[in-house]
Amino acid sequence: MKSSLIVVGKALRYNLPFLNYIHATITKHLDLPDQTVYIDKNDKDLFFVLEESITHADEIVIVTSNDSFNLVNKVIATLGEESLELKGGMLIPSKTVHFEENSYLLERDGKLINIIKASENKKLPTVLIENKNSSALFSIINIDEDSLKILLEPLAQNFEIRITPAKIIDGWMTIEAISNKYGNLESFFKAAKSLLPQKVINHPDVIEHIAESLQAHGKTLSIAESCTGGLIASMLTKRSGVSAVFKGGLVTYSNEIKESWLGVSNDTIERFGAVSELCVREMLEGVLNASLSDFAIATSGIAGPTGGSIEKPVGTVYVGARNKEGNILIERLLLEGDREYIQTQSAYHALKLLLHVGENIFLKSEKMS
Repeated sequence: MKSSLIVVGKALRYNLPFLNYIHATITKHLDLPDQTVYIDKNDKDLFFVLEESITHADEIVIVTSNDSFNLVNKVIATLGEESLELKGGMLIPSKTVHFEENSYLLERDGKLINIIKASENKKLPTVLIENKNSSALFSIINIDEDSLKILLEPLAQNFEIRITPAKIIDGWMTIEAISNKYGNLESFFKAAKSLLPQKVINHPDVIEHIAESLQAHGKTLSIAESCTGGLIASMLTKRSGVSAVFKGGLVTYSNEIKESWLGVSNDTIERFGAVSELCVREMLEGVLNASLSDFAIATSGIAGPTGGSIEKPVGTVYVGARNKEGNILIERLLLEGDREYIQTQSAYHALKLLLHVGENIFLKSEKMS
């Protein structure tokens, strides 16, 4: 079943925070749309773009700006050879099957079309389409793409499951599993967990899984960040309820702050630099001492585009994770991409190390969510 998201209105396209909110809300109902289209209401091809998108998808969500809503309603009515009627304070196609405030649903030739009027700084109106696919997301840690293909694809075929893997970072694959008509997701997940013990993360959102696992075991986490600038703390605090396990984070960007807040020694900075294994090791110790948490994460690196050297080029990043018992993992990375992508990859690498340091609570066997 194919799905499309169509965003009509230039104001929506260039309001990135609001657009991200739209995407996050829509994907809760359509998973990740197979097609996303952006078009302005004044585009001469608006009629044909809407017609083409509706023709080739089974579930279509059209999100319009305030000033595009009425025009889109006229186009949708014309495509369905319908008149417009006043319903719920909206002038919408006459064969609308359901409507709520600023949102209505049509069913045409087995297709579902949901038109939504979105206003910046306001809650998105109700999405009236619910995904009927039987699918799930899960992650596998510490397995390469070739091994994944050899081991998991035949298993998926046995249970009538289609899988689509995506590499988040080296050693971290997120996988969409979609059940065919006679597929069995639950049996597939059990078999995958049996085949790859201590590698499968049984949750569609790994960061939520980390928070839930910490809470279930009464453990806490704190973070010391340099090159990631608070990104990991932000990723955690986007999830509701994380306050039960996340004590806090320190963004220690300058060397002076690393020394005064975390106790990193001046000798370490002078001899090895802030971008070094020893500095991250001391950052981990410092944030654990400051927070009295059970686990800690730390990052320090050169995200670019400037600041690199022959010895430490842009993309050189050290990430680490440690528990209060002293188990510690530190990794040196050589990452590529722009500044934001290097920071994001660094964050995921640090979280992956946390999973391993706390594998007894994060990677233990349990039922698939």
